[in-house]
Amino acid sequence: MTYKIEVDVTSAVRDFYPALTSSEVDLLAKRVTENWDYSAMYQDVFDNLVDYATYNSIDLAGKDGVEEV
Repeated sequence: MTYKIEVDVTSAVRDFYPALTSSEVDLLAKRVTENWDYSAMYQDVFDNLVDYATYNSIDLAGKDGVEEV
């Protein structure tokens, strides 16, 4: 099973600024999408993973695939 989080950026631009023209919405959505920094989102996913693992008594120690030398 695969779980995804997706954002319709065009819809978000319209939600935040409904008075923009279609071309303005398109331009802004394009620019946001082209320049999006995913690192903050990945950090949020990681933080949530750790929180939910702790809450559900799942031990993550040594399960990150990184071997210390």
